[in-house]
Amino acid sequence: MPVQTPLQLGLECLKAGKIDEAIEHLERATARFSEDYQGFNYLGIAYARKEMYNRAVGAFQAALRIRPNIASIHYNLGVACQADGLPEMAREQFQQALKLDPSYHKADEALKILDEQVYEEMFSVQACARHTDEPAVGVCSFCRLSVCKRCKTLINGEIFCSACATKQARS
Repeated sequence: MPVQTPLQLGLECLKAGKIDEAIEHLERATARFSEDYQGFNYLGIAYARKEMYNRAVGAFQAALRIRPNIASIHYNLGVACQADGLPEMAREQFQQALKLDPSYHKADEALKILDEQVYEEMFSVQACARHTDEPAVGVCSFCRLSVCKRCKTLINGEIFCSACATKQARS
């Protein structure tokens, strides 16, 4: 039986769900073969499965330094960044994955989900500028104040508060 490399052992353990063992083997593999992007990619996946997102980000970045044009690694880095609370960096990585492979549906879907989450977070903590007991659902295109459902007026696809909508109608 042939001797397995640390990368092969790490991948085997990763597939078997033995994440701690996988990390040990993959760390050895990447220390020994520092130009093997696959080792860093698999190490990033293992770290992410252990919710060690900061380390996962570093491992995926190392893989990209070696092979910068692989869409799946950009996607993996985006997922780790999103989980680590870095939405802008995640967005950049999903966009880069799509630039490299426009048919990469997982990256496209992840980007849409990320945009929805950022939008919801942006308005879930804000209240309407006029009705402070109402949650904001958007921002006025003219005065830039938060608006609730009662204040929101759409004009040519743009959001306006009721006061600015009245001004727009007069002009």
